[in-house]
Amino acid sequence: MKKIFMLVSVLCFASTVVLAGPFSKFNEVLDNATEEQAQHYLNNLASDLGNIMTGGSFSASAVLGVSGIDLHLKINYNKITNEIMKAEDINELYVPMLTGGIRLSEQLDILAKYGYLQDTNIYGGGLRCLVFEGRDLVIPSISVHGMYTILNADDGENKVDGNNLGLGAVATFNLPIVTPYVGIGWDKTIAKPKSSYRQNLEGSYEGFGYYAGVSVSAIIINGTVGISVYDGYVSYTFGLSSAF
Repeated sequence: MKKIFMLVSVLCFASTVVLAGPFSKFNEVLDNATEEQAQHYLNNLASDLGNIMTGGSFSASAVLGVSGIDLHLKINYNKITNEIMKAEDINELYVPMLTGGIRLSEQLDILAKYGYLQDTNIYGGGLRCLVFEGRDLVIPSISVHGMYTILNADDGENKVDGNNLGLGAVATFNLPIVTPYVGIGWDKTIAKPKSSYRQNLEGSYEGFGYYAGVSVSAIIINGTVGISVYDGYVSYTFGLSSAF
């Protein structure tokens, strides 16, 4: 198990060092735009940040281990469409995320996550509540999720803060070994400049999305693959997890 997590850690590290800083042109793009253009750019940035921050947040309501603790090491793939990151020729991002859950009761889990990009930290916390437990292989378990995420980017003189509120509902089909899930969610993202001449502006974006995936369990190791679709934009999540 240690070898598996070491391998994924190396992949996560590599995914952050091979890319230019995603916000290295932040001031340049906004300072050379009209106020109307800058507002448009910030709204588009908020849309992409929403996909980045919500990636991997919602998943199957997996049974936690004996201790009630679950850890996931994930890589989220995101297609980039905003003008600020594309100015640095960044068209896609692979974002490593460490997520975890702690069982508070039979119906309630507390969730947390941490992600890192070059000069950018992502923190999140939330709750998952089981509202209906499936009784057989046909009737799924239903859970609702809520996650609040903060992003802080500090690339020299280029600084931006972001926050995201994501709410969702997930249906989990409790099959042996393979656990598929489907869900629907809503989220709202804010992007706030902390540098440039446009600190008076604030980008925002909100929308509904759909997600689905599958978790494959082998003893205490789980592999996960997920897909999210928000307003036609697709994001992917790949990960390994271990329940203790």
